[in-house]
Amino acid sequence: MQQCESRRGTGRHGSDGTIQRTARDLQAPQPWRGPPCAQRRCSYRWLSWPCWGRRGRSFEISYEQDAFLKDGQPFQMRSGSLHYFRVPRVYWRDRLRKLKRAGLNTVATYVEWSLHEPTPNQFDLGGEANLLHFIQLAEEEGLLVNLRVGPYICAERDMGGLPPWLLSLKPDIKLRTRDPVFMHYTKRWLDVLMPMVRPLLYGNGGPIILVQVENEYGSYPACDRPYLIWLRDLFRGHVHDAAVLYTTDGAGASYLNCGKIPGVYATVDFGSSSDPAAAFATQRKVEPHGPLVNSEYYTGWLTHWAEKEQTVASGDVLRGLRWMMDNNASFNFYVFMGGTNFGFTAGANFGKDYQPQLTSYDYDAPLSEAGDTTHKYHAIRGLILQYTGADASPMLRVSPKLSYGPILLQRVADIQALATGPPTTATYPRDFEELRQAFGYILYETRVPADYTPKKDNKALFMAQKIRDRGVVFVDQARRGVLCRTKPQRSGLSLSGVQAGQRLSVLVENQGRINYGGRLNDTKGLGNVTLDGRVLRGWTMTQLPLNNQTKIDALARRAARRVERRLNAAANANASANAAPRDPKQDVPGVYLGRFVLPPEYAFPSRERLEEHDGQPPLPDTFLDTSGWGKGVVFVNGFNLGRYWPSVGPQVTLYVPGHLLHPPPTQNTLLVVETDRAPEIPYLNLVDRPTLNGAVCGTGPGGAATAPAGAPTIAVSRVSCC
Repeated sequence: MQQCESRRGTGRHGSDGTIQRTARDLQAPQPWRGPPCAQRRCSYRWLSWPCWGRRGRSFEISYEQDAFLKDGQPFQMRSGSLHYFRVPRVYWRDRLRKLKRAGLNTVATYVEWSLHEPTPNQFDLGGEANLLHFIQLAEEEGLLVNLRVGPYICAERDMGGLPPWLLSLKPDIKLRTRDPVFMHYTKRWLDVLMPMVRPLLYGNGGPIILVQVENEYGSYPACDRPYLIWLRDLFRGHVHDAAVLYTTDGAGASYLNCGKIPGVYATVDFGSSSDPAAAFATQRKVEPHGPLVNSEYYTGWLTHWAEKEQTVASGDVLRGLRWMMDNNASFNFYVFMGGTNFGFTAGANFGKDYQPQLTSYDYDAPLSEAGDTTHKYHAIRGLILQYTGADASPMLRVSPKLSYGPILLQRVADIQALATGPPTTATYPRDFEELRQAFGYILYETRVPADYTPKKDNKALFMAQKIRDRGVVFVDQARRGVLCRTKPQRSGLSLSGVQAGQRLSVLVENQGRINYGGRLNDTKGLGNVTLDGRVLRGWTMTQLPLNNQTKIDALARRAARRVERRLNAAANANASANAAPRDPKQDVPGVYLGRFVLPPEYAFPSRERLEEHDGQPPLPDTFLDTSGWGKGVVFVNGFNLGRYWPSVGPQVTLYVPGHLLHPPPTQNTLLVVETDRAPEIPYLNLVDRPTLNGAVCGTGPGGAATAPAGAPTIAVSRVSCC
């Protein structure tokens, strides 16, 4: 009889061996459902599962048949990427079901380390972060799982899914190498995650057939082969032969040179613009036998702020798909559904310039950001079913969307009201990481030196060469301009009329850490600042991470009473434009509040109906149209929807999942943090369709939003991309 293994992870434990629940309560999955086993059950912390190695279950590679073998039979993986961390938990089953109905048999997901360990040694695998529940739902929907653990994942996420606190512990840390600090925390994380995943591996009775080691390492300049061997052995110690370990890299010899790990199956990734035969020929150079596998077949592409929405035609996707079906190649659509970079989770690229990602990760995927089927979805489904046989499942309909109309807001506070504590003082500006702040904003302030003498032209050159990523500059609270890292980079401003003793302020925003390439050590902050070449000293730093839910809710409650009467008057359809709350401080960073009640037809009798109902909550999704606003973030009932920047484009609307909304008669709250310029009459619209292809900076006028009664239509001139 096999013996059950007993392991203790190296994370923080209580006396009973369980991880201390220091973030949200960890929600343990239910014991795995399946046929009973003659051997006794094994347990680990709060998990219980049937004993190792269910008889007859195996997933392996046949080098003789050039194929995957599932339970001894040839198997073609038809997979689609769906990231649990980009989709609200209430929608997981619905999205998995749609993926299955498209003719796919596997779902692929990355595992985001930064989500599960937001601060050192505090692990979160509950609620929206319940990866194990997502895997179990996939199994219930008849899907296998391709688990892309990393620990680096890219995925257009902040720092490629690595936790930013690594940079606070060691600013010069060499990520994705044998750096002892990186190896220590990587091992600790995997020693927490993998024992929980182990019972869900296919050979142990679960749905996980593949586990990815690292991610496109051939694109990373370090090329640290001993690190890859160490990581391989770490995974082997957890997976054994219960699933197949693999790597993925671009379909080029230079990528596979450093990405291939001895003893781990190498796969390639490529999109519809590539020749499949040529791409797989590259795989055959490092894997002469075994299955052909495209681990990322691109259905669309990512879009950055200030660039046109990226799309890929359905016909192009089908051409490559047909080749792979004809040649029995396994594939994974990247992505089958993109979802949303809620909060501050979007990353950035760096080619010639810094390029932050959009909040929307629609990706022009077969399922839209809101989970609706598209023409591309039906085209893919139709082609796959030609090979696999007819599917009698009913056609899936697009879910209804809510169009509520304009919601008036009022300025209730300056942005400093959301500070997490008293300012920090230092001789020179400190980075976010030095202040142990991961996301959001920091307000840096100092004084013009008392002995400063203006030049004859009365203009001063204000320089911040290391701005990361964007800074709004003020002199005595009067806005003077913007410093930015995006194209065209702007690290200096000419300030007129600067006098000794005036207050200089720079509101610096972290727009997302770089997620790909050799610049992952992307620290944020202001760096040293000069005025006419003189380094400025004596700084105060006010931290505004916007992650204190208690503070945000308290501010909303305090402000609501003060503005409710005025907002209600302005929202009255018979009110004149003069009744609307005009903003006297449009260009000073501030907090805006709006409240609204959904129409009576959206009422229902009990709160319990807000829970999952066949994969759909009862309240419809909607989209928040930010036309006319400058730049900032929006909270709906305390939930951070993410960044908006309609003045730069192309994204204009923010996706609002229906489960975030309150049914009538409960009021809903919109809290907007605007850093640039609010409309003269601040309002937002809830609309029933997204706008992800709006005008981008430098291309002419932007769109116009539906205005409340009596308010002027807002047009936005898109000139600067800064």
